[in-house]
Amino acid sequence: MTLFLSKHHGLGNDFLVHLTHDAEAAADRNAWAARGRDWCRRSRGVGADGLIVGLRGQPGTDLVMTLVNADGSIAEMSGNGIRCLAQAESIRRGTPEAELVIQTDGGSRLVSLRSDPGGDASLAVASVDMGPVGPGPRPDGHPSIPDQEIERMGVSRLALDPVKAATFDVGNPHLVLLVEDPEAVDVAVAGRYHEGVYSNGINVHFVAQTRNEADAITMRVWERGAGLTEACGTGAVAVARAAHDWGLVGERVTVHMSGGDVKVDVGDTMTLHGTTTFIADVEIWS
Repeated sequence: MTLFLSKHHGLGNDFLVHLTHDAEAAADRNAWAARGRDWCRRSRGVGADGLIVGLRGQPGTDLVMTLVNADGSIAEMSGNGIRCLAQAESIRRGTPEAELVIQTDGGSRLVSLRSDPGGDASLAVASVDMGPVGPGPRPDGHPSIPDQEIERMGVSRLALDPVKAATFDVGNPHLVLLVEDPEAVDVAVAGRYHEGVYSNGINVHFVAQTRNEADAITMRVWERGAGLTEACGTGAVAVARAAHDWGLVGERVTVHMSGGDVKVDVGDTMTLHGTTTFIADVEIWS
């Protein structure tokens, strides 16, 4: 069996996308979880942070989105991934602009997609109605890092002494930690440490006000199910909400990440603005 996919990235957060009208095949999440683990491996697969299945032809929606993390776990939502899915569907339709209602495990989202003003055919610009941001989970787990490792690394590199901290629900869970300098944090270790405090896992973001720039936040990302990534769309929304609640920014926030920048409009509902880039078509024999 040959499966056709496309590969896209949202600010370096990359996804394999498979579009289908086969509801029975799309519903087999165990099969997609296994494929996601195999295909997302960087050395022995195609390589990606996640695999997205987009089901077409369902009543009341343009697409139903199933998102598999690189480790095979199912995620409720991805702000970068949903833009990639929208671009894949726009390319399939042969239209550079589209408004799509996409049903996710975290709720329904409206994505408005338009072509790159600079004329780059591989690039699209999207706005996503992310809905309201709610309170996140409480810690109920245990960190997996030995005490001697904590002592060796120190509290700053592990962000054990944040200036402020809060959890949020953006359709998926997020922990936002305000620190003196995100670059001083060992995200690969600190992210795993903080995620372990939540039994169902959590996305972890280390953030600070951007120096000499109003209404801007700099963040580094640890993603549940994917680890260290260049960007996180839902995380940027959680970070903008936190920074606004803490009085650090206004209602239009620039969020700087390793892979690039997004804009977030803060309100009763949140809007995420960012790009998505088509990389390649992929055929996989399965």
